[in-house]
Parts: sequence; structure tokens; C-alpha cells
Amino acid sequence: MDTKSLVYKKAFEAYMRKGIPIAYSLEQQALQTKQQSKRPQQRTTTHYIWRTQSDGNVRESHAANDGKIFAWDAPPPTGHPGEDYGCRCTAEPYTPKINEQIEITLSGISDAGSPWSKRDFINHYFNGKGRSIRVRETGHLHSIAAEYRKIVIDDPARLPTQIAQRARETKTGPFSDHFKNVYDMTHIVFSIGDTTIGGKYMGSSSEKNGVLSFTGKIDFYLEDAFKDPLDIFDLIPGDNLELTRSQPYRIYDKWQGQLKGQIYTEAFLSSFK
Repeated sequence: MDTKSLVYKKAFEAYMRKGIPIAYSLEQQALQTKQQSKRPQQRTTTHYIWRTQSDGNVRESHAANDGKIFAWDAPPPTGHPGEDYGCRCTAEPYTPKINEQIEITLSGISDAGSPWSKRDFINHYFNGKGRSIRVRETGHLHSIAAEYRKIVIDDPARLPTQIAQRARETKTGPFSDHFKNVYDMTHIVFSIGDTTIGGKYMGSSSEKNGVLSFTGKIDFYLEDAFKDPLDIFDLIPGDNLELTRSQPYRIYDKWQGQLKGQIYTEAFLSSFK
């Protein structure tokens, strides 16, 4: 249907529904077109937010559009704001953002005492009888967690990106996933060295007007087995040392984190057209 036919169609519908004279309808539409032509700023963006006058005279179909985001090149069934007869709605310019705001906070990483020295690790290695120990017992959990945050959490391309991707895939509802990797902590605590840190995040996301919001929690764990603190066998090789050492011991711990974030992305706009 061409523009002229659409104009006459709207005028005829106004006459049939409300008894408004066709000539008057055509005059009002021409006036609205003229007014819109004087407001080129409405088209300075590719998208807009539909805004109504929020009173009792707003059409039900237009009230349903209020606050939603639409593209100028893909109008909703109602047409753009101001196009329908007598429509007083406006289009608020909107610039889609591709941005992620993800916050991960950690808790439960306090240490049980002063940090173990090299001598403490060696003593446990020979005299601990293979007893598993928690990292917080060695007094090094806080420093390891801080290093892990710097490597994995504060890097947007790592854990935050993985979480954001799962939230995008889910859009609305619960989501979860596992993560696991080995990290070199030698420069933090030599006796711990390479260690495995992983966990699971669980959250729930919701999508509204081009914004994806999510909250949840993360359970972290650290676990590994250590056979030779300080590379003793490399420094003092010999059968006698081999005979007197204890069994390899396990070092482990757990801590938690809270998750919340928002993703603004143009990809979600199609849901509201």
C-alpha cells in the first residue's frame, strides 16, 4: 500500500470508528506530517524509546509500547509515535550500547592464622603423615584468592565473558556452568606452586527493553596434591631422603562469591520490535 492510500485508509478508519469527517482527518494528518518534518532530531538515531503522555487518553495499543525500544526502519504494528491519528506519543532517541557490567565479589577467604613459612611446609611434608590441609590453614588463602581474582575475575575476557555468554544464551530464567583450570602460584607461595582452581556459578537472568540483568552466586574450590615442597629432591637428591619423606599430602579449600551484572546489547532489540 502506497503512502497516499495509507493516508486515506487512516482517514476512513477514523470516520468509521469515531465519526470524524474524512476531510478533517486528512487535514490533521497533513498537519502532523508537517510538524514531524520540523523535528529531524527524532531520526538522529537508529532506534528510539516509545513514550506516551501517561494519561487516560492513551490508546491501549500505544500504552503497551510505552518504554519499549523500536528501530526506525522496523516500526511496530501501531506505526511510529505520532503517526496514528491524534497520537501524542513521542520518540525518545536511543543509542544502543554494546557493554557489559559484571560484578563478582568474593567471600569466605579469611585465613586461620599467620602464613606458613618454607620451614612450616617442609615440616608438614616430612611429619604430617599425609594429612590433608586447607589452604586457609597455611595462611595463604587470601593471597592466592587475590592472585586468582587478578588473573581470572578482573580480566573481562575470562570468567566474566563466560558468565555473560551463558546469560545471553538463557536470556530469561536460570543458568549455570562449571569452570576449571590450573594456575601457577609459585610466585605467591612456592610450596603450593601449580594448583587447580575451579567452581560453579548459578544465576537467574531476565530481559527487559534491551537490557539483560542477572544475579547469582559462585562456589569456588582449590585442590591439588603436592609431593615435593621447595623441590627438595632436586636440591638434595638421595635414597635416604626418599625413605624418610611422608606420603604426598592434599591441599584444598572452598570459598564463595556473589554475582550480578547487566548487559546492554543491540542484539536484544529484535525482541521488542
